[in-house]
Amino acid sequence: MEFGWKLFLFLSFLNAVIEAIDLKIATDRAVQIVSDKYLSIAIDTGIIRHNWERLNFSSPKVESLARALSPCYLRVGGSEADFMKFSPDTHNVRFYNQSDLYMSDYYDNKFVNFTMFSNQFDELNNFVTKVGWSLIFDLNSLLREGGQWLPDNAKLLMDYTSQKGYKITGWELGNEPNSYKHHIGYSISGSQRAKDYSKLHSLLNQYPQWRNSVIIGPSTTQLSKTSAEKYFTEFLQTGGPDIVTNPTFHQYYINGREATIDQFMDIDILNSLMPEINKGNKIAKHPPYGKTWLGETGSAYGGGAPGLSNTYVAGFMWLDKLGISAIGGLDVLIRQTFYGGHYSIIDDETSDPLPDYWLSYIYKTLVGRSVLNVTVDDPEGLVRMYSHCTNVKRSNYTAGSITVYGMNLGDDFKTINFPQYGDDVTLHVYILQPQDNLKSQSVTLNGRHLKLNEDFTLPNVLTPVTRTGNVSFPPQSFGFIVLPNFKAKACQTAYSYL
Repeated sequence: MEFGWKLFLFLSFLNAVIEAIDLKIATDRAVQIVSDKYLSIAIDTGIIRHNWERLNFSSPKVESLARALSPCYLRVGGSEADFMKFSPDTHNVRFYNQSDLYMSDYYDNKFVNFTMFSNQFDELNNFVTKVGWSLIFDLNSLLREGGQWLPDNAKLLMDYTSQKGYKITGWELGNEPNSYKHHIGYSISGSQRAKDYSKLHSLLNQYPQWRNSVIIGPSTTQLSKTSAEKYFTEFLQTGGPDIVTNPTFHQYYINGREATIDQFMDIDILNSLMPEINKGNKIAKHPPYGKTWLGETGSAYGGGAPGLSNTYVAGFMWLDKLGISAIGGLDVLIRQTFYGGHYSIIDDETSDPLPDYWLSYIYKTLVGRSVLNVTVDDPEGLVRMYSHCTNVKRSNYTAGSITVYGMNLGDDFKTINFPQYGDDVTLHVYILQPQDNLKSQSVTLNGRHLKLNEDFTLPNVLTPVTRTGNVSFPPQSFGFIVLPNFKAKACQTAYSYL
């Protein structure tokens, strides 16, 4: 099958393509500047309950894969963050059963409280330090008495962290509080959550290293839900712009338990994200609020869609989300997850990189911080393209270069023209395709199967196909096009390309 895909790739670069699409880029100024950690990653708190499951922080493979995504935030959080208590003791039992409940005024049968021991926390912090990630840690907000958050266990964790000299970058309190009543039968209002965050601020102010740390919240579910929108609004209006450094909401397109392959390339589903972003930006206008983040995001909620969220087809949602969120003014996207669930970017058993890992790595390599406005002349909307200044720090391109990225959702070849630059413009093309089919867990770059080297180092991905004037984009594929040595005005300053 690999030969067939190579032949397919070769044919895709032929000029005998029926439909041509004109693409124009405004290069005089950037319309947005995103964080250098724009593409960030998550690990779900739930795997701490099982002592990290098969995630081996000492694995040279895992270390190599993680380091290649730096700089990024690592958010350790999720639903089970609200059922975890820290202990400075060590524990060597891989699986353990906790029957004691820490929340003084609520008992729940679905979620059982558990303990994170110091040796588990040590592993985490040593790993993020080694790979150059910045840790954001989600604290248990259901440790309460009389309706008020009890910060005692958070202080115990912070004391331990401070004593060990760990450099936690940011903090979060709880997960998706607008859905507490549905999931656990316990409610905390948006205004009360703002008071909880005020108490968190008071606690962090006791530690000089965290007085100006990143604080994210309220971490609601997606803003297409009325309950989430109301909660997001109430939290921010009650707490004001100083309650968090960056307001956050979560977003998934579809239900992982019901997902179909066609949904991953459905234009209407992909278009559903921008209204949520606009809603979030309107509620938490920047300034005075810090830029909004997607504090947890992926293709399908409920742990992802088995056989879909961890395959090639998921890349359409992920790459499009990266493009839409940047143009929409979001500062950071935290992808669920690095490891764990059906939406992970490395395999749960082998730790081998999955298609969305390769997509993320190439994105990090080629895409810089400055976002450019793009116009695509495609009435069907099947060609979706975005553009940034090229990341020259991670690539071998020079300042002023432009990276275009996106996809062809259609069943036919599309020729992408760049009419404003003439027929002799040089184009470096990086096309990602599945090795077998849309549900493949292996991916090719310009026909070459991407895999780790024997020493677990990553292969050289800066191996483009050079074209002049236009690019023929294969059907149902995605990729990147670099306009090298272009000297775009918007891409001449230092922050524009890092």
